[in-house]
Amino acid sequence: MGVPFSFYNFSGLVDLQRGIAERQNDSRLEAFCILYCDFSGFEKSKIADSLEQVIRSSDAYVHNDNAYFFILYQTDLYGASVVATMFEEFFGSSVKHEAVSYPKNGETAQELFDAIQANAKKHHDIDLECLDHNSHQMPSLNP
Repeated sequence: MGVPFSFYNFSGLVDLQRGIAERQNDSRLEAFCILYCDFSGFEKSKIADSLEQVIRSSDAYVHNDNAYFFILYQTDLYGASVVATMFEEFFGSSVKHEAVSYPKNGETAQELFDAIQANAKKHHDIDLECLDHNSHQMPSLNP
């Protein structure tokens, strides 16, 4: 099913994956991908079922409304496209999606967010404005 995180921890989660990749000296490879999927129009229960069937337990995800972002560990862009196809097969319809990989498409969370925003705008005319705010907000440690 993957591990869900708060959307407001997305930037920190990407930084964590970058750190793991650097520590394992995987930075020259496509150490991880961020896959964006637009699940607009799908029922929440169906989305939950898809997460259980498609996403590996080693992967993490966050979402903001119907915009889901998956951090796919040790996955290249081809692998991310396979995951997107699995979602399409599960739902029985097309799912708007984009993917970027570290470090190929960016070396910081902000660079990766900028790349996925540009791709979503170019290919689907979708503004992922939620990523503008995410990279600048730090979660509060106070309850």
